[in-house]
Amino acid sequence: MRARPWIEAFAPATVSNLGPGFDCLGLALRARGDTVRARRRDEPGVALLRVVGDGGALPCDERNTAAVAVAALLAAHAPGEGVELELDKGLPLGSGLGSSGASAAAAVVAVDAVLELGLPAAALVQAARAGEAAACGADHADNVAPAITGGIVLLPSLDPLRLVSLPVPPSLWLAVYTPGYSLPTAKARAALPTAVPLSRVVQQASRLGLLVHALHCGELALLGEAITDDIVEPARAPLIPGYLEAKAACCEAGAIACSISGAGPTTFAIASDRGRAEALLAILDEAFAAAGVAGDGFVDQVGGGARVTTGLLH
Repeated sequence: MRARPWIEAFAPATVSNLGPGFDCLGLALRARGDTVRARRRDEPGVALLRVVGDGGALPCDERNTAAVAVAALLAAHAPGEGVELELDKGLPLGSGLGSSGASAAAAVVAVDAVLELGLPAAALVQAARAGEAAACGADHADNVAPAITGGIVLLPSLDPLRLVSLPVPPSLWLAVYTPGYSLPTAKARAALPTAVPLSRVVQQASRLGLLVHALHCGELALLGEAITDDIVEPARAPLIPGYLEAKAACCEAGAIACSISGAGPTTFAIASDRGRAEALLAILDEAFAAAGVAGDGFVDQVGGGARVTTGLLH
């Protein structure tokens, strides 16, 4: 019997929240991400055959984020169909780079191609949200939406789901650093306050509005002013060794902004050119190394979303 073709898809790492945009704002990076291969099978449902790159930490069964997202996709758009998956983790776990979201995004894009469904981005995001719910208990879309669509995405509504692509200033560069310390998303969400003063909510809303305005104007100075968070960041900063010192050092060195990516511990700093971003990356490395949690980082720009990369025959 002729071998069934494998189709491979890649989904990028993401930086979410971006200061005031908790659970409603995120951007896709370019350089790193997860890869999923998918092909049809005779039995209905989804089977995850292999996971590599996770050090054995992730379940290789229907509980995996990629499998959960695909199961949701099949239930909604292709009942009775069957697929099998292989997952290559290119992102660290518990990093704040949208690791679970990248797995879910790559999986649904690969399966959409295998089954020739031609689904719109919103349908793919909806399915990928099921994977996020399995991974951290919340079906937020601020990672999976940019991982699928690319660019910078605002989510003004989850029910019904609405995706708004925002302009990307071409001079926007990011230094992205992941300390050698894992912070599970569930733990980071558990640290959030259950009540927030109205004055602080108003301030946060005004900063989110300023952030959107700054992107439309392409003014990085305004963007830096907007990327300030007095609600979520203060609750999570104590969970990340060296974060406050790293942020202070970046700001003193002229970073446009510096904040926590998603649930953390990954920290990002914004610059207006690659050279300055490289200098900020070195500062982040020095600060986190001094805190005893040296890790790994890279310099990147906002990139495109998940995409089919190859179609192979095994």
